[in-house]
Amino acid sequence: MTINERLEFFKEMLLCNYDVYLWTYTPELELIHTNCPQDLVISDASSILDFADTLQEYVTSGKRTPIWLDSSMGLLYISVFEYEETELKHIHMLGPILRGKNSHLLIKKDLDSRTLSVKLRSKIFRQIDQIPVMPSSSLYQYTLMFHYAVTGEKITTADISYPQGQTSDSNDLKLISDEHAGIWKAEQEMLQMFREGSPDYMKALGKSTNLSSGVKFDIGDSLRKQKNDVIVLLVLCSRASIEGGLNPSIAYTLNDYYMQKLEEAKSASTINNLTHTMLEDFMQRVRSAKQTTDVSSQIQNICDYISVNPGEKFSIAELAERTGYTEYYFSHKFKKEIGISIADFIKQVKLEKAKLLLSATTMNIQEISDELAFGSRSYFSSSFQKAFGMSPSDYRNKNTKL
Repeated sequence: MTINERLEFFKEMLLCNYDVYLWTYTPELELIHTNCPQDLVISDASSILDFADTLQEYVTSGKRTPIWLDSSMGLLYISVFEYEETELKHIHMLGPILRGKNSHLLIKKDLDSRTLSVKLRSKIFRQIDQIPVMPSSSLYQYTLMFHYAVTGEKITTADISYPQGQTSDSNDLKLISDEHAGIWKAEQEMLQMFREGSPDYMKALGKSTNLSSGVKFDIGDSLRKQKNDVIVLLVLCSRASIEGGLNPSIAYTLNDYYMQKLEEAKSASTINNLTHTMLEDFMQRVRSAKQTTDVSSQIQNICDYISVNPGEKFSIAELAERTGYTEYYFSHKFKKEIGISIADFIKQVKLEKAKLLLSATTMNIQEISDELAFGSRSYFSSSFQKAFGMSPSDYRNKNTKL
């Protein structure tokens, strides 16, 4: 196959999943061909002019592997290079691409700060919505395939290059010996408690907090700094929980969930409450994992699934289908291994989550009932009363961490 044939095949495969465009340029960055509709703003060749110096420097360095290029607005382009022996013939580009589900909103926010006519802004916004969002895993795969289509060469993700940002001489960094004094030991004590499922983890957390005020980087946004500190804590605790026996899939799912909640938080108090909920959630799951014995992988996977998704309306038939068992066999096997029925286990998981939400958030009773799909506030309250001997309101009054 010729290069053009391979590129055409690659393009057809790509379009099965994403509406993303291919561009072919001369070494001087004059557009030769693109499959991007000409009426789109993003088809203008000026969209890559910010990359001219970077590409020239990259080519001059002698490198021939792909490079990822980010525009000032967060648009990503992937560049691969077509050589004929030592002469650069064409620069092929794939893009624009976005990497985060909120990227469209961030670009629109940036455009809102510019002086644009209503008509032009509306046109640009419509086209921004057409830019595909790709996860990093897909970006890496398509980069390797794109390079192979152009060069016939197989490479790995380690061969992908990225523009050099501004660097600093490490000799300019002033290392202060008394900064973060004692924090390593205190931090390790806290993480060990997570590995062990120890309920005294809050004392260890308080000790480490007293020794360090968090990441020594201040951008002038106290809320952002608080989020950064909790994100570091979240990652450490999730990894320690895995070492303590928590299923890695659960730990990573929880990590993603709480990361998203942190980013959505609008106040310091919300972040504090979320931190308490997050840590207690991980701790309870580690303790539960340590108590689980002689449970088959199929049933454990179902327990993990329910535990991570307490807000779902579970169907026993669908859960049975996940294991490959009949509903009858699944129900009996579950009760035999766990000791309670699947329905009681689901309710138990939801009620334990309710305790967390009552003690560490400001959500009202109705909101918690809705969040955990109880169906009605009265059913939630009666179930809670029966399980714990007190109403949700009484539990909140006695156990609040706010």
